[in-house]
Amino acid sequence: MNLPPKEAQGQPLLADEILDKPKLAGRLDKSVRTIDAWMKRGKLPYIKVGRSVLFRWGAVLEKLEGFRVN
Repeated sequence: MNLPPKEAQGQPLLADEILDKPKLAGRLDKSVRTIDAWMKRGKLPYIKVGRSVLFRWGAVLEKLEGFRVN
């Protein structure tokens, strides 16, 4: 199930917002499996607390900007 982006729901996207893996996958319109693969390849910065994996939205955007081709 794809939810509309937060800005479409009337909520701002915050750079310091903390997301779990399913929420990040939804935000990027990718599968959780793709997020796992990107983590393994070092394409996504993440925070691991015990068995929980969390992502800071601003850090993810910064990292992905580094892969921009144009």
